[in-house]
Amino acid sequence: MSEKARILFVDDEEAIRSLILTVLEGDGHTAHGVGTAAEAVQAMTDTAYDLVVVDKNLPDGSGIDLLRDLKRKYPDTEFMVLTGYPSLESAIEALRAGAFDYLIKPVLDLDLVTQKVARALERRRLLRQAYRGPDAAASSDAGALAQALVRQVGALRAAVDGGKIVEAKELARAVDEAVRELARRLGQG
Repeated sequence: MSEKARILFVDDEEAIRSLILTVLEGDGHTAHGVGTAAEAVQAMTDTAYDLVVVDKNLPDGSGIDLLRDLKRKYPDTEFMVLTGYPSLESAIEALRAGAFDYLIKPVLDLDLVTQKVARALERRRLLRQAYRGPDAAASSDAGALAQALVRQVGALRAAVDGGKIVEAKELARAVDEAVRELARRLGQG
């Protein structure tokens, strides 16, 4: 089970918003839903969210543009993109904008949503701990591993930006393994 978090869900479809909020709250998270980019900006101004899930297409603008803007203002927040019109191009665009993951509507597998939310929150926790936590400062091994992880994430972003999908998949696996090892060394995994 992941840590309990504050999650903002941005989608103009009331039925989807209601369903996902129910799932998130059932997992013990504090979840809030809004239907527009403007409402999302206001919600982020009012509350510090750990994770934001944003629909790619909103009635008042692009969810990807919203993601870019919010990621710049709130770099410690994790983001995921949700879309009913998936494509490789939009997935790459979402990752380039700073999304941790990409969900496809209709959301039929609610366990998958729960798993992806847990992974995003775990990544956030580990990165925060590695950069700010006393355990990471005390452990030179963990610090070195965190630095290597940062380099791997940079290589992953470069592969995604260059459209090198096979290389990006391999790097993503390596990043996942490095995150697990970092968690183990910090006594969290």
